[in-house]
Amino acid sequence: MKTFLTHPLRSDLQVTAAYWLVALLVIFPSYVVEYDWLRAIGAMAYNIVLDTMAVYFIVFGFLPLVMEPRTRLVSLPLIPVFLLLSGVLYKVGYGLILGTPIFWTPALFISSIIRHGQSYGMLGVMLVGKGYFDMQRRLLLAHKAQTESELKSLKAQIDPHFLFNNLNILYALIQQDKQIASHYLSCFSALYRYLIRHKDDDFVSLAEELKFVDEYIYLLHHRFGEAYSFHKVMLTEANLDGRFVVPATLQILVENAIKHNRGDEDSPLAIVISVGEDTVSVSNKIRPKLTPVESTGTGLLNLQERYKILSNKEMQVYRDGFFEVLVPVIKEWN
Repeated sequence: MKTFLTHPLRSDLQVTAAYWLVALLVIFPSYVVEYDWLRAIGAMAYNIVLDTMAVYFIVFGFLPLVMEPRTRLVSLPLIPVFLLLSGVLYKVGYGLILGTPIFWTPALFISSIIRHGQSYGMLGVMLVGKGYFDMQRRLLLAHKAQTESELKSLKAQIDPHFLFNNLNILYALIQQDKQIASHYLSCFSALYRYLIRHKDDDFVSLAEELKFVDEYIYLLHHRFGEAYSFHKVMLTEANLDGRFVVPATLQILVENAIKHNRGDEDSPLAIVISVGEDTVSVSNKIRPKLTPVESTGTGLLNLQERYKILSNKEMQVYRDGFFEVLVPVIKEWN
């Protein structure tokens, strides 16, 4: 993205017009007092044209060249040329219009350059400042567009992941008990409606998410029996409705624990969901499955990226006999 534009925008023309409207009210009366109306109008018109040309050359001509590394050295000789031409036009132009003597001495020439710089300086500062803020706004819009694109891509990965895993479970249940499979399908449909309802939401209340994961755990019990046990620990008595998480956070973490760790009815794997003041976590003892599970880690990476983009907060992952993922709870969100 270019730091400076090489041509004025409509908004630049509007700023210029507004500036000269105000300057006209301030400068023109002084010309009228000192000179006659005809010379005052001529001097004001010359002032507007000369200063605007000087500022537009600096802002839309010189600065873009200076900011571009390839043309920086080439543009430096333009400085003395601009100052020389600026001083000549200022001195000669006003001398001819106002009928004042034109003297050429080094001191007077330098003085004309300085006076012209003071004349167009305010307009130059306004347009350069406006250009800077326009650039910042464009960067923010570009970043926002990129962020929204990344979020859409990340969200799109969740639904198929959830769907295919549960369809596999449903298929296995159909082979075992069609009545249980029918009930499972009913519960699964309710859960999938939750995901669809919040598909475009960045956050959901923690209370809703906890209810969602309870229903998900119910389905897991029908699939795995007592091989996995689930425990919910509330470490805070705060109002859960005032706290938010990314949709399906706990479902993804619970699913990850079951996917990578074995459990059996004689020695169930305990999966603990802890709700704290600033975090919610899912932890379990590391008990790798006997048959290695192929995994790309997409689920956790997906979730981690969404939290980073949406809240600028990091998920914390700990591996020390136990595998624990701490997710930041968002307390203020609109």
